[in-house]
Amino acid sequence: MPRTRGLKALGASLVLACSLPLAAAAADLSEQAIKLDQTVQALKDEVLEFNSEAASVEVDALLPAYDRLNVYLSVKAGGLLLQDVTVALDDRPAEVYHYDEFDARAILGKNSLQRLMRVSADPGPHKLRISFTGKYADAKPSDPLLTDRYETTIDKSAQATDVEFVISRESRFGGRPRLTMKQWRAAQ
Repeated sequence: MPRTRGLKALGASLVLACSLPLAAAAADLSEQAIKLDQTVQALKDEVLEFNSEAASVEVDALLPAYDRLNVYLSVKAGGLLLQDVTVALDDRPAEVYHYDEFDARAILGKNSLQRLMRVSADPGPHKLRISFTGKYADAKPSDPLLTDRYETTIDKSAQATDVEFVISRESRFGGRPRLTMKQWRAAQ
């Protein structure tokens, strides 16, 4: 009996002695994996930053600030789920945006803006048309679609011009949703 205890103790000692380098190697490998993951994440961040800067340079080259016209949309009518929005400038073909439920809900977020158009436009007057179709989230299937149209002539300045269309209720107590326009002015 005492001899088997000695062999068991010797076996346990050998297992412990053999597992120490394995545990150290595993810890070292885990530390290396963490460092590699951090390096890869830093590289991803650099690539995203580079892509963002490259896209900005490309936009500046293709659409210089004095030529650029941006059209944005925001929805302030709580619960209005857009189905589609159509926007057109002058005699150019209209651009139509179709919304699934996810996108329609996303634009309802506080301070949410969607850029509908970024085009090159000479300084001077331009005819801008926009319309939307949608339903409130709690509408019955038999309820008619809600729509509105807005048509205006904007005076494009010799610098980048930004126009925002806002869909809001007629009053803060309710009513049909309607389109209004805000033209942003550059900071002086």
